[in-house]
Amino acid sequence: MPTFPRLTCLVLMTALSAAAGAAEPSPVADPRAKAIADANEMAQALLEVQKYPAELDCTKAVENARYGVETMLEVGAKNVAGGYMPAEQFNKAAAPLRALLPQLTQADCSAAEGNKRAFYQCMSSDYNHVLACGKAHPY
Repeated sequence: MPTFPRLTCLVLMTALSAAAGAAEPSPVADPRAKAIADANEMAQALLEVQKYPAELDCTKAVENARYGVETMLEVGAKNVAGGYMPAEQFNKAAAPLRALLPQLTQADCSAAEGNKRAFYQCMSSDYNHVLACGKAHPY
């Protein structure tokens, strides 16, 4: 007997139910609301420092922090271009990120103390997002 992936089986069962006249309830009553809820859940997860402590590695920390900031700026610019966010809102949020980029250096990491060192140590883990580390270790 052939095996089908689970999704294929669900699609076939839904089609058979519809053909038999049975009203199959939608697995997602409101797909937009589900997408928003999923995005909010993901955003909350990004704001939490993960439970994988790392030794301070300035090369990795600077790379991870710069990548995170650059990605946020890129996504924000795409959101403006796509009409999902007003340019003024993006520019206001982007200004501190742009100012932070030149500060994220090997030298800054090597000389860091206190919360700044904790931020870089947090960013030494590939499991953490720059927002989570910044929130947990403001400097």
